[in-house]
Order: sequence, then structure tokens, then C-alpha cells
Amino acid sequence: MREWYRQLKIEYQIALWSLIVISGLVLALIPCFFFSLMEIPQGIALGGIVSIIIYVFLGLFEKSEDPKKSLIIAAIMIAVRLLVIGGILFLAGWLYYNQGLKAFNIFAVTGGYLIPIVINIILVLVRKEK
Repeated sequence: MREWYRQLKIEYQIALWSLIVISGLVLALIPCFFFSLMEIPQGIALGGIVSIIIYVFLGLFEKSEDPKKSLIIAAIMIAVRLLVIGGILFLAGWLYYNQGLKAFNIFAVTGGYLIPIVINIILVLVRKEK
């Protein structure tokens, strides 16, 4: 199992740990369902899943040996990432404020989106120490 984990790319390790953390957080927020605050765990799940999907797609793109090509791929992925999360936040806000559908909390979506980024920072720091 350890060898399998060590052979994973950093993007897949981030996605795996993010999935574990987000699942645990949503399970810890089960009491919110009883107090009519369902939009908080749903928002965290939405933001986290979107970010995990983006990390998986980032892992699918092989890093090119050509530095210009790698830079172009990185720039495209950053732009796609910002557009996707911007679209998700816009959709959540529009549903919440214009349609009255309280399915996703905008702040929870943002928090869920930031979980994989924090895990990325932690994994990079842990790898640097070794």
C-alpha cells in the first residue's frame, strides 16, 4: 500500500487526501442537517469536489520537457480553474439570492475549494523536509 501511494503523482495524492478530509468534514457536519443548515456541508462538498476534479485533471496532463509547453499548460489550467470556481460561486450565489434556493452556502463552497490547496501546501512542506 505504501509503495502504491508513493508512486502516485503529487496531484493524485492531494486529491486522495482532500477526499478523505472533505468526507470527514461533511460527516462531522451531519448535525447541520437537523438544524436546517444543509447548505453548509453541501457547499463544502461542492467546493471540495470541484477542486478535487481539477487536481485530477491537472495530474492527467504530463509535464512536457519543453518549458514553454509546460508554461502554456500551467497557464491554461490556472485560467480554467479560476473560471470553473468563479462559475460555481456565481451559480451558488445566484441560486441563493435570486431563486431562494438555499442549497449551497457561498462561503462554504469557498472553504471547500480551499481545502485541497491547504493540503497541497502541507504535502509540499512534508516532502521538502524529507
